[in-house]
Amino acid sequence: MEVDITKKVQYLMKYGLVGLILIAVLCAGGIYYYQHQHKYFNVYDAQVTSSLVAAKVHGNAVITEKVVEDGEHVEAGDVIAHVKSTVTDEQIANLEQTVALSQRNLDEIKKGQTVTVAVPSPAPAPAASAPRSSGSSQSVASAESRMNRMNELFEMGAISAVQRDAAVSAYHAAVAAASSSAPAASAPSSSPAVRYQTTTQPPDPKAVQNAELQLKQAQAALDNAKQDAAETDIVAPVAGTVYYAQGIDEGSTVKAGETVASVGNADDIWIEAKVSPDKAAKIRLGQFVSYEIEGHQLQGSVQDIQQPVKKDDQASADSADAAASAGNANAADTAGANGAGAGQNGQDAQSAQAGTADAADGDAANGQPAAGNQPKTTAEATDADDADEDVMIIRISIPSGLNFSLKPGMKAVVKFAMNG
Repeated sequence: MEVDITKKVQYLMKYGLVGLILIAVLCAGGIYYYQHQHKYFNVYDAQVTSSLVAAKVHGNAVITEKVVEDGEHVEAGDVIAHVKSTVTDEQIANLEQTVALSQRNLDEIKKGQTVTVAVPSPAPAPAASAPRSSGSSQSVASAESRMNRMNELFEMGAISAVQRDAAVSAYHAAVAAASSSAPAASAPSSSPAVRYQTTTQPPDPKAVQNAELQLKQAQAALDNAKQDAAETDIVAPVAGTVYYAQGIDEGSTVKAGETVASVGNADDIWIEAKVSPDKAAKIRLGQFVSYEIEGHQLQGSVQDIQQPVKKDDQASADSADAAASAGNANAADTAGANGAGAGQNGQDAQSAQAGTADAADGDAANGQPAAGNQPKTTAEATDADDADEDVMIIRISIPSGLNFSLKPGMKAVVKFAMNG
């Protein structure tokens, strides 16, 4: 018996299709409700921001040419500016002399201390003695006292070997003068003959250590001065956008360690937007955010929500940086004066090299570019009239493996969902 199912098929096709349409409408409505259950707001002037890396000058110099313009993108190692060192050939010659004096002083100390002492011979019969004149005896005694004192100072490393030897020679000369002043006839009956014995004592380890330290300081100062003199370029430490420090221009004089420019690090970038506190309260850490950069649709997550630095705090930080730079400049000037007046003995050499080394080690203030030259962070259009103290900074991640290049300063439009 055959069963006609035509009507059943027609019934299923008629009402089944309606059911499928209803299910599709319900699904679409659910998706629409899910997507629009949150309120959204846009920030139209967000921008790509990066950490700043300082490009500093090693020694005192003059900016002769700015190779790139402010806000221009550079690669790591690119020349930002040309400089001319203010270190002179005379200063380098003085430092070389200081190194030579320090080396000579060290060599003398390592030889050990030579001490000359008087050893009296057996006294002759009292009747045969002839008294030495009081003036000659006093001169010999004074020279001997000075010689002993100079030996002690040399042992402590306070004087050079040249000064010590001069005192010994003066003592010998005084003895010779006293002996020649006595009458020849009275020689057999003069006072007991005096013999002189010279011995060499081992060097004092502490004196050797101090002399070696002086030599190292002098050599370091010389090396730094030569490096400063050879410096002609300021290069970008990382790839990114260049922001010159305030007051940096062709012909500007910069001190050792001073920041010439800051470079926005292209390898450490994020999106930064400014929103009002009431809207920031409805944004949570880790929430997904969509944004557009030059026609590219991207998605990241909220990494940080923070209060911007107040103007008063920024001014205080800038003042501290300026004071530190001034202190380093004074140290460098003092070092130059000490190096130019290097003395002829170990003590003067120590003063000159210590002053120069202190200036060379002054890796100076970590100056940041002026507020007007720094990369600007962004704010929502509706919040544009708010003061900086009345906004919050939202930092958003950027996905890796992009097929286009991002640079600090590029604009972005960010869409936030308000959770609350």
